[in-house]
Amino acid sequence: MQRKISAKKLYKEKKNNLFSINADNFNDKQNSLLSEYAKLVISKQKSLNLIGKSTISDIWSRHILDSAQVLKYIKNKKETSKIIDVGSGAGFPGIVLAIMGLKNLTLCEKSKKKAIFLSTVIEKLKLKTNLFNGKIETYKDKKADVILSRAYAPLIKIFGSVYHLVSDESTLILHKGKKYKLELDEACKKFNFVLNCYKSITNEEGRILEIRKLKKNDF
Repeated sequence: MQRKISAKKLYKEKKNNLFSINADNFNDKQNSLLSEYAKLVISKQKSLNLIGKSTISDIWSRHILDSAQVLKYIKNKKETSKIIDVGSGAGFPGIVLAIMGLKNLTLCEKSKKKAIFLSTVIEKLKLKTNLFNGKIETYKDKKADVILSRAYAPLIKIFGSVYHLVSDESTLILHKGKKYKLELDEACKKFNFVLNCYKSITNEEGRILEIRKLKKNDF
């Protein structure tokens, strides 16, 4: 029988020198909402293919904790901040971060079916989160303070897709897998940026990339 584990206990077990969280700050209401969210994802997995089939049994670590770890790197959490989750899909990381209290967050998802799912999650969990159903390239709003993305596209595509939303003050916080170095090399051919790279706590080969001062190369 698979061992059940709460999000709060998982946080205590999954920590290293780069990331730790006070479990007392992860309250019972958030834990309950995350549990309900996980059930919603699993209930629609077969029809919407929201997450990898092999990761369903490990949804807490592979998806929820993986999403939650980036909250540490979001420096600008003011009520007036503009935060965008690009290619939200099942809602990782955006829904998880909204449950944890992140404000002024907009989920961007081009798939109508997945956007309907996200709308249902937002309504059922009573989250104060915005939703845009369309391609990020067509999203017209003020410049973003923070842009999030997980399992969306190679870096060079992400940079091109969100460039119209980036200012000198914007920060991109991106989940990347073992090919992150190759993606960085490719992106450097067309873009210049300041990079901080952090180890993921859920994947030894994964990294969290913090990108600032994103500019297109002149040459």
